[in-house]
Amino acid sequence: MKKLASKLILIASLFAVACTFAVPTVQAADDAEKAAKKKKKEEADLKKYDKNGNGKLDDGEKAVRDADVAKAKAEKAKK
Repeated sequence: MKKLASKLILIASLFAVACTFAVPTVQAADDAEKAAKKKKKEEADLKKYDKNGNGKLDDGEKAVRDADVAKAKAEKAKK
């Protein structure tokens, strides 16, 4: 009986250690995915709203983008 309990404790401990290493790896993959999605959105926003073509959003261009975002949120809230 002691051998069985020892084996179960060993297996549970090894599983806990494996999970300790696996969780940060999964979180890092999620973070990388979010970063890629954010970069893609920023590029799309730049392409859509950068009217003067200087490669960055100026205050007026940001205001137009923010107005569009607010409008989309309002429309989504109505649904």
